[in-house]
Amino acid sequence: MMTLEAWLEQNGARVADSLDLQRDTLCELLTNRLATAFPSLCFDTSRPDAVTFQQNVFKETPRRFHRLIQVVLRFQTLMVIEREYQWGWAIMPRFGVARHHMLNHARWYFDTIRVAGMVSRDDMIYLDQIATRTLQIIEQVTAAAPPGVKRPGTPMLGSRA
Repeated sequence: MMTLEAWLEQNGARVADSLDLQRDTLCELLTNRLATAFPSLCFDTSRPDAVTFQQNVFKETPRRFHRLIQVVLRFQTLMVIEREYQWGWAIMPRFGVARHHMLNHARWYFDTIRVAGMVSRDDMIYLDQIATRTLQIIEQVTAAAPPGVKRPGTPMLGSRA
């Protein structure tokens, strides 16, 4: 068995192409799963566009994660995952997104690929390694409380608003 790095070099772009051909199906399945599992996530009654905003979040979140995995596969590095979640952890809690939402979403992405048979068993072995590392990165990044960010409609902690 080759290392993940060797597999990425030899097969990353091919698997990225294969998954990208199935992007719409994959992302639609994830959108439905997110909406079913977390029906109130990102729903802010103070927004005039609350329903539309929430629907867009459910639709775009899997697409953004898919693009992130495309970068991992094509550029052969997991560093982008760490940077993306460091950035996101400072912003996403504003909208009620917690650690378990991010972990479940990442887990479900790879589970969907596996269950739907979107790649070969041999390739899935390496995607499982990427999944494991992705989950470890999310756990590491989200282990500390997110930086003090203001949630829409609420004052920041410690402010006198």
